Amino acid sequence: MDKQLRTNVPHIHAIGDICGEPMLAHKASHEGKIAAEAIAGHKAFFDARTIPSVAYTDPEIAWMGETEAQLQARGAAYEKAVFPWAASGRAISMGREDGLTKLLFDKDTRRLLGAAITGVNAGELIAETVLAYEMGANATDIGLTIHPHPTLSETVFFAAEIAEGSITDLYLPKKH
Repeated sequence: MDKQLRTNVPHIHAIGDICGEPMLAHKASHEGKIAAEAIAGHKAFFDARTIPSVAYTDPEIAWMGETEAQLQARGAAYEKAVFPWAASGRAISMGREDGLTKLLFDKDTRRLLGAAITGVNAGELIAETVLAYEMGANATDIGLTIHPHPTLSETVFFAAEIAEGSITDLYLPKKH
C-alpha cells in the first residue's frame, strides 16, 4: 500500500483492517476519505503521525503516541509528567477522582511524544493531545494554552505545567 492507499493493483485502494495496525474504526474512516480523494484525482495522502486508542472501560483508558516502554526500548531521553485527578476540582465534583493524565515529552526539545489518560471521558480528552502531537507542540505550548476551569481538559494543561515546573494547583517537591 502506498500513501494514497493504492494496493499493488493501481486502480484498487484499500482501507481498514486490511491495511494493518491499528485496527480501529476511526483510522479506517480517515483512510476512506483519503482513498476517495485519491481516486478523485486529488493529492491526498495518509500521513497521520499518531492514531489514538481508547479502551471503553470504566474508567476509560486512552493513549496516543509512544509509550514509556517504547521510549525506553529505543533509549530515548524523555520526561514524564503525571497529574492525578484527585487534585482536579472537576473530577472531585463528579466523584471521579480515580483518573490521571500522563504526558511524555522529549527531554531536549520538550515536544510531546505520547500521552495516556485514565478516567471518565478519557476518550474525549485524548483528542487534545493528538492535536498537540500532530502540531509538534511542546510542554510550553500546552502549558500556555488557557483551559476552562474547572474541567477535565485542564488535566492536560496541569500535566504540561508539571513538566514546565510552573504548576500552582498541586504541591510538588522540587527536583534535585
